[in-house]
Amino acid sequence: MTNPQSLSPTVTAVVSVKTEVPPRPAASPHWGRVLVLFFLLALFVPPFLFGGNEYRLNQITRYAALALFALSVDVIWGYTGLLSLGQGLYFGLGAYAVGYSLILQQAAVAEDLPFVYSPDMARPDYMVQCRLPEVPIWIGQLINIWVALGVAVIVPTLIAALFGYVVFRRGIKGVYFSLITQAVLMAVFTLVSNQRPYTGGVDGLTNLADLRLFGFEFQGSYYLYFLVTGILVLCFLACAALMASKFGRILTAIRDSENRVLALGYNTAMYKTFAFALSAGMAGLAGGLFVAANSSAGPQFFSIADSIEVVIFVAVGGRGTLVGAILGAVLVNVARTYANEHWREIWPILLGGLFVVVVAFMPDGIVGLFRRLAARLTGGRAAREASA
Repeated sequence: MTNPQSLSPTVTAVVSVKTEVPPRPAASPHWGRVLVLFFLLALFVPPFLFGGNEYRLNQITRYAALALFALSVDVIWGYTGLLSLGQGLYFGLGAYAVGYSLILQQAAVAEDLPFVYSPDMARPDYMVQCRLPEVPIWIGQLINIWVALGVAVIVPTLIAALFGYVVFRRGIKGVYFSLITQAVLMAVFTLVSNQRPYTGGVDGLTNLADLRLFGFEFQGSYYLYFLVTGILVLCFLACAALMASKFGRILTAIRDSENRVLALGYNTAMYKTFAFALSAGMAGLAGGLFVAANSSAGPQFFSIADSIEVVIFVAVGGRGTLVGAILGAVLVNVARTYANEHWREIWPILLGGLFVVVVAFMPDGIVGLFRRLAARLTGGRAAREASA
């Protein structure tokens, strides 16, 4: 990446350009940090509220994994301006990597075999039904959960880096970038659905073992929830530090006016490729954690609907805010759970209507709405003090 000597005056000039993201009113950064801190701490509270309700605990664990998925979308869309409609590709890859590990462990437990790869290792039920003579070596190696987690993060990162390098070097962006990511996702969805001997087909991977790490089995929903939420908070803090750095300011400048950043000598393709690869790695990790809570993995993770839904999470919460991605994921999933339990048929209509309302009346999401209200209150108080 090209690195000019001074950033602040140039970025100031670039950011002054009219952007697609509505300008945010100034608010007290001190109170903003305090509110974010309380919000992050509040994420650890739900297990104490639900007591022994394992069903609800499992639900909110999945919400936390989806919040990490939404965070990955916010990195690439909110800060770089690239709307990916195929982010489910990386989520699904991570989900299947961990899903293979857990289903192989379940088969090994049933036959009292160790969790190591061998040509005669225990086969999952769907492989037996499809008369697959042995577990393929590229699947069998994933029985080691650490290998599976590594694959869940590294493979999506490498694929996104290669894809981004080719696409961004050719200057593809905007709606064309969105359509290409969606087309790739559709192709993978078809491939996964049709390869039943290897992927389980439309049924996917079911009857998965409990997640085991550090010799500890995350059998109780409490422990798994704290694991997933802890990883979510760490990823949030890492992304917040990155976006507050010089690198993050360059990404924001690229979002606002890429041509000006190019004129200043920056290699914008490499910056966008890095952000895209980072978001893919986070999405893969989210997919792996989601499967640990969901106890199944299927081709629906590669569906276009799921990739669009996570975009709605970010839009509702407020893109380009990080905390908005988490807030939007939690609120929309809570609303979906309530709607499915009472009015299952109307949820798609409610979701579409919610997106229309957000785009029309709250383009900067819930977090942006709170910021505007805070700015008005602060401005009104300052005006009264000045008048007095």
